[in-house]
Amino acid sequence: MALAVTSFSVTFGVAAYAELQRRVDTLDIGGLVTAQTADASADGAHPEDPNAGRALDILVIGSDSRSDGAVQDEVTSELADTHLLVHVSADRSRVELVSIPRDVMVDVPACTTTGGETIPARFDQFNSAFAVGASVGGDLTSAVACDVELVQSVTGLTLDGFVVVQMGGFIEVVDALGGVDICIPAPLDVPKASLALQAGQQRLDGTQALAYARARVGVGDGSDPDRIARQQHLLAAMVEEVLSRNVLADAPALYQVVAATLGSLTTSPNLASIPEMVSLGLSLRSVGPGNVTFMTTPFEEYEAEPGRLVFTDGVEVLWESLAADVPLASPPVSPSAPPSAGEAATTPPAADDPDAATEPPPDNSAEALDAEC
Repeated sequence: MALAVTSFSVTFGVAAYAELQRRVDTLDIGGLVTAQTADASADGAHPEDPNAGRALDILVIGSDSRSDGAVQDEVTSELADTHLLVHVSADRSRVELVSIPRDVMVDVPACTTTGGETIPARFDQFNSAFAVGASVGGDLTSAVACDVELVQSVTGLTLDGFVVVQMGGFIEVVDALGGVDICIPAPLDVPKASLALQAGQQRLDGTQALAYARARVGVGDGSDPDRIARQQHLLAAMVEEVLSRNVLADAPALYQVVAATLGSLTTSPNLASIPEMVSLGLSLRSVGPGNVTFMTTPFEEYEAEPGRLVFTDGVEVLWESLAADVPLASPPVSPSAPPSAGEAATTPPAADDPDAATEPPPDNSAEALDAEC
């Protein structure tokens, strides 16, 4: 890992390196979750990349929080509207990002807060684990612990870490990139989200991009899967922006992007080290846009409660594929063709399959978006 530290320090300078490390906030949920990942760095087999040779599964949580401002980990309200499971293949040839709708009804396992309270198991919305953990525990650590407990229970995976992204910080990241190019299929005028965009190819600044990613009412069909499709669309545009501008080779631009990104993150301790971040980043340097796959878990409407969703049987194939580090079948996403809401991550079920995922609205199809732009 000394090579990563030296390379990073040479690129940015020692003072800049120290400033970036200072920006990284961490949460330790050790002892609060039932499954713990072994410390891969302990064997010393790969000092420059402690995770070399094994797949990684990292949970990314998009959070909107309202804090009392006194203690960083104290919250009065905490909402997790975005759950993204990031799978990095063992050979570092591909990255797969799986979105989990917040409105999916699941068996939420019991979890423990930092104060020792046990929140009982229940059947509830996916995003309730985070919200209830925050409400009962009164801190972000409890919220994340309950969320990780849920994700590991639902997927059968043992997570290798987590990242909490404060959505407000998203503005700085996009602005550090100088904005992102997005295809807007139809005019958007959403006063509640302060969002007004013309149809066609648009360059969004950070404020516009965040509003585009957040908005539900008045955009598309107003569903959470529709919003997930736009979030994936936006992430694909950001990846394209980084690669097309060769930001990774432009030290000043890279510093701005990294600084903005780290300022909006809270991570598990094992992901908080700048050298380890650099090592992982270097191991992925050969991954192009065609090997970055976005998808949404297969789902259908929950008949007992309109407006809610449930997973279809296809989700088990998805979890098994991730566990086995098998490439997923969903095509890559381009900024000009965002993914369709509700698209299954694996081979689509037959048309007469009663468990088939809900068909996305035609206007959200990649073909329609390509035609508009």
